[in-house]
Amino acid sequence: MKLYATNLAEMVLRFYIMMAVIIIAGFTGQWWLAIVGFVVFFAALTGAKLRDAQSKEGGKRIHMSTDDQSRKAM
Repeated sequence: MKLYATNLAEMVLRFYIMMAVIIIAGFTGQWWLAIVGFVVFFAALTGAKLRDAQSKEGGKRIHMSTDDQSRKAM
């Protein structure tokens, strides 16, 4: 996770998402849903980004051996 990696457009979008979640929580009376808005607020405030869009590197993959010798040893 990278902090302060978002641009202004993403921060404004997150602000509007946060406001929509809080307003929906208020009108429906589901105040526990406001906690989701709180998380979105902090994500917008810190500019947190979970993945870098330009990064092509994925997670590490470990391939298991499939040769017959390893099966016969068991």
